Amino acid sequence: MSQSDRFAALGAAGSALDSQRDFFRCDYGPEADQFLEVHGDPSTASATVFFVHGGYFRERTDLAHARPMAAALAEAGVLCVLIEYRRVGGQPNCSADVTAALTFAYDSLSDWGVNDRARRSLTVTGHSAGGCLVLAWASHLRTDGPEFRLRPLAPVTDLFREVEDGLGEGAVLDYMGARPEQDLAPYLREDPRSRAVLIPARADLLIVHGDRDETVDVAFSWTFPARLSVAEGADHADLVDPDSPYFPLVLKTLLN
Repeated sequence: MSQSDRFAALGAAGSALDSQRDFFRCDYGPEADQFLEVHGDPSTASATVFFVHGGYFRERTDLAHARPMAAALAEAGVLCVLIEYRRVGGQPNCSADVTAALTFAYDSLSDWGVNDRARRSLTVTGHSAGGCLVLAWASHLRTDGPEFRLRPLAPVTDLFREVEDGLGEGAVLDYMGARPEQDLAPYLREDPRSRAVLIPARADLLIVHGDRDETVDVAFSWTFPARLSVAEGADHADLVDPDSPYFPLVLKTLLN
């Protein structure tokens, strides 16, 4: 099955989960895509995972394809906060929304009845473009604050190279709105590689990437200045497909 077919299947499964509504939804802003879904039992969860989906910043890819992963995390006893964000209008909409959503979600944990253990055991993760967004978000954090696990999955880490090589069918250039030689400022604000040294020590950073990923080459993660766990044999979709043989590895990495 092709990667596009895999994501389509995950999206269909996610749409079915939407009809079951085994989660609750909260809006963190007034726009249609400024909402999040909380999967799992806040009172009994062993940990909390904030999850930002990918899709190369394209409007056509929403959080539906990530619902099966969120549901699997909930079944494993984890509270999963699945974040939606605006994917139209270019930068900085995605990064601004992810920042607002993460702040809102963290501040809402007590209101949602999340137990003390799950409030202390925090993971922030994102897949593909979502990995890019959580890395950029972390690079803007203050040095003081709660400790948490930062676990990007197959992240886009070099916006300069993505634009130069035209990867993702030009998705990054469409999102950034201009090449870096035309407008450097947004790249310096959002490019994970340029800002890696600014990620505070309280973020325990570990990247997970499959070595058969044909969407975001694992070489991007090999050369990123962070710890890396290589999922041997995994492709791009494997890291967010709970039916893949790599889900146990992803689950373990998110929680440890």
